[in-house]
Amino acid sequence: MTHLAPSFLGKNVFMDGEKQQRYVVKYEDGAGKKTIDVLLFDQDTPVIFAVLDYDGRFLDSFFLSNRTTKASGEALAKYEEIQGRKKQHKVTQDDLKDALKPESQAKMKNKNIQKLLRDEFLEDIKHHWPSRLITLQREENGASDSLIMEALDEAVEKANPKKAYDFIRSHRLDDFLPKLGLEVPEHPEMLEKAAEDFFYEGKGKPLHGYLYHAAVALPTDRTETVEQLLVRAEQLDREHGTNGLKRLLTIFSKKLKEEDNGPMTEWLKEVTVDPQLRQSVVQAIKKS
Repeated sequence: MTHLAPSFLGKNVFMDGEKQQRYVVKYEDGAGKKTIDVLLFDQDTPVIFAVLDYDGRFLDSFFLSNRTTKASGEALAKYEEIQGRKKQHKVTQDDLKDALKPESQAKMKNKNIQKLLRDEFLEDIKHHWPSRLITLQREENGASDSLIMEALDEAVEKANPKKAYDFIRSHRLDDFLPKLGLEVPEHPEMLEKAAEDFFYEGKGKPLHGYLYHAAVALPTDRTETVEQLLVRAEQLDREHGTNGLKRLLTIFSKKLKEEDNGPMTEWLKEVTVDPQLRQSVVQAIKKS
């Protein structure tokens, strides 16, 4: 089980003690590394390249006007490629400011704004690009139910589940993980990936929600995947003091009754032969 890399997109950085000069992280890349390459911007201009550790400490940094390295060149090239694509989108600066508000407060002068935002997210998800919309949302402290976040919710639901998962993980949009649990019946391999990545994050809350949604969507006859769900829920309970195993068993018990598939005790015999899990299940049922 791992600890995930953070996302620094939208973070303010002050390079002087007086906090007069503010820079913003608008590009990051931590793929396959234990460090994160970032570009710091003054307004819309990238001016500093830096390498950060997971705690946000600067391991290296320099002004792009003074120096160039392979890593900084690759970061700039990727950023310029992304910007080239963004210029083709019909989203104005006024639209972006409006998108920080919930629909009830937004001016909505651009009637297509929601579709444009969703399509931009879909492109970012497809190419695994650092999102300027998420950067803006964080930098400007957008509303939790802003047009941006609503569009993200729609995009995650519409996108390829595996790519949506990678996007959520890399941008640390942990609150969006639970809904992806609904994809477990079609993509059971994602279960172990999510469990490995998010086990220690948020005291287990995002993963707990993911397992819950997976249980809601999973048929009772998918016994191998059901066992994986129960094992992970039991591990979460032991590590974080959650009540996940009981919740999952309640879901499956209700399904069994609706399907008239016999007593739960017989079903559990098909699900697992693991003595520790069986003991935990019995204890959880007694607490019901």
